[in-house]
Amino acid sequence: MVKSSGNDERPAQALFEDANGYLGRRYQEFNKQKLPYDSKLEQRTKQEQLDLAKQNALTLRARKKFKGDDLYYLGLLYHLANDGNAALASMQEFLKNNRDGSKAQSARSVVVLYATKSNDLPTAEAAVKDYQVHEPQLAEDRYKMEFLLADAYQRLNKFDMVVEHAEKILEAAKNFASTNKDETFKRDDMLLKSAIMLSNGYMKTSQKQKAVEMFSELRRLALALPSGSLYKQSTINLRFLVPKFNAQQLFEDVAALPKPNLPEIIATQWIDQQPVKLSELRGQVILLDFWATWCGPCRYTFPKLTEWNKSYKDKGLVILGLTKYYGRADTRPLTPGEELVYLREFKKRNQLSYGFVVGDSNVNDLNYGVLSIPTTFLIDRQGVIRFISTGSG
Repeated sequence: MVKSSGNDERPAQALFEDANGYLGRRYQEFNKQKLPYDSKLEQRTKQEQLDLAKQNALTLRARKKFKGDDLYYLGLLYHLANDGNAALASMQEFLKNNRDGSKAQSARSVVVLYATKSNDLPTAEAAVKDYQVHEPQLAEDRYKMEFLLADAYQRLNKFDMVVEHAEKILEAAKNFASTNKDETFKRDDMLLKSAIMLSNGYMKTSQKQKAVEMFSELRRLALALPSGSLYKQSTINLRFLVPKFNAQQLFEDVAALPKPNLPEIIATQWIDQQPVKLSELRGQVILLDFWATWCGPCRYTFPKLTEWNKSYKDKGLVILGLTKYYGRADTRPLTPGEELVYLREFKKRNQLSYGFVVGDSNVNDLNYGVLSIPTTFLIDRQGVIRFISTGSG
């Protein structure tokens, strides 16, 4: 049984930070002791944190008067202690006298979390509406709250309400994408999950065409970001809805495509290609091919890429084979210098006539949303991505 400490006079924030930082402190100690991973130790440490959160919550709750943000931190301690009812009650009490500010908005997020868990959807709906009329507002917080509501309505088979909230989820995901360009994978995950939730709602309410249009729009957005991963997943979902959909069709209506937003290529070495910026290649057709020497499907594409380079180079086609140092080749560990030599020999051995671009980090993959290789981007003479191909096909 956890007992409160009547002599602990630390501020409410300090009590919360003590419990919230417990795991980090313990893991640092384990690292210093060079302890191997132990699942039982991990579970025991998490239980210790939960117990500490309960203890600090009791300490704070035992005080006769609350002041300032005490109720907010009490709610966070209950949240950390997995006491949803107490967390909900504390945050609601805090919000009675605190309507604006980041803590109030965070409190509303906690209210939505536990209200939806208990199917008290009117309380959750009211908290989201309050969030919308107060500041500051974060797209990610709005996304999470709307997602909780949509999921709750989905469990209740109220699909008209799923659609209502899923449309807001997708809107929040798009807002996040527009302001968090460096968080590629989180951005794509939010966009895809919201689209799938909305598509399910559309299908359950006999609005298949809206689902088709939504995934078609997401494919166009993937071209603009750009994101090979989002394009691939949107195409898969679109093909599921429309089995005869031609995924290989080039985007012909350039006016309908978003304005180009092409990240520049970051490279440490260029092989048989002068260093160049994509902006300097405007007026030519560019094919960016993300690949690696160890990738079997990548090698499968070599004959076609070589053929295209031979046929269209003089007509304005520029193929750039983008790879990076992986530290190995043919199962052998290699230094960057050794791997560069290997790449040059690999290029000659496979008679690849186009240039290689070699990076020393994942920055190009992140900038173009590349999660699997080969992934290829076709960029027209105006600098607009017209097609993305994933896989050897």
